[in-house]
Amino acid sequence: MLAYNEEERIAKTIMRIPRKIPNIDQVEILVVNDGSIDNTVDMAMNAGADKIISHKTNLGVGAGFMTGIRNSISLRADIVVTVDADGEANIDQIPDLINPILNNQFDVVVGTRFWKGNPSTYKKLNYFGNQIFTKLVSFVAGHKFTDTQTGFRAYSKDAIENITVVNDFTYTQEVLLDLHFKKFRIGETPISFKHREDSRLVHSVTRYTIRSLSIISSTLVYHRPIMAFGLFGILLSSVGIISKLISSIPIFIEINSTLSSGLILLGAVSFMIGLFAHVVFKRQAFSEKDLLERIRRLEKFKE
Repeated sequence: MLAYNEEERIAKTIMRIPRKIPNIDQVEILVVNDGSIDNTVDMAMNAGADKIISHKTNLGVGAGFMTGIRNSISLRADIVVTVDADGEANIDQIPDLINPILNNQFDVVVGTRFWKGNPSTYKKLNYFGNQIFTKLVSFVAGHKFTDTQTGFRAYSKDAIENITVVNDFTYTQEVLLDLHFKKFRIGETPISFKHREDSRLVHSVTRYTIRSLSIISSTLVYHRPIMAFGLFGILLSSVGIISKLISSIPIFIEINSTLSSGLILLGAVSFMIGLFAHVVFKRQAFSEKDLLERIRRLEKFKE
């Protein structure tokens, strides 16, 4: 559970979390306090949180998420359910999230608020913005999602051990792309929720849009460098070729030959950069996988 200045809501949210779930031996509540300056920690402790990790300053949702993931791994959690401390999501539906993982249907289950479109309680403008990013992530991943901004999700042990989130600002889109490109099975289940007006994340729509687009772009470049640089290279080369064709026709405006040739050359260079990045990132991925396997073997040996 990630919390930032949630003294008014966190206790109620923690107490709503079921301690007994079918086919689950033990339920532990981990709270990541992202630099709160109110009584969030005291309220969480009094409400029954099993462990509280605090950042000295507010680092961001993405950083808080990774702190929670790293500590969940150290606790040897088999399934991790992420819940926002504001209690927006219906926590009673936690079993709906984890059952597909227990049944080995999915590795990640996303609680979607928009399974049947926009509910009456959600602002049309907010829904429109959500769906733009959802469709963009779906297009990049080649996998249909209905809600990529929700934080109410369940992850298998294998999934959390392979998550790589590098942006502190937010994690919701990045982690879906990251795990999808790593071939993990991602599913959705409908949830009910209470919409919160005073968002802790979206203080500026423009800032959120720019940073989210940057995160999606960088994730695509990391996992699909040939596609990313290749598309950019095709665009540059196409502009250069079209410029040369236009210049060859007397009735059209003459375009500098050096400029058009330069665009074609840059397009080719961009594609080569994509190939080089592909090799580098693949080697890094293999190294990470090998390190993870070594850690698993060491843990089994200690047991």
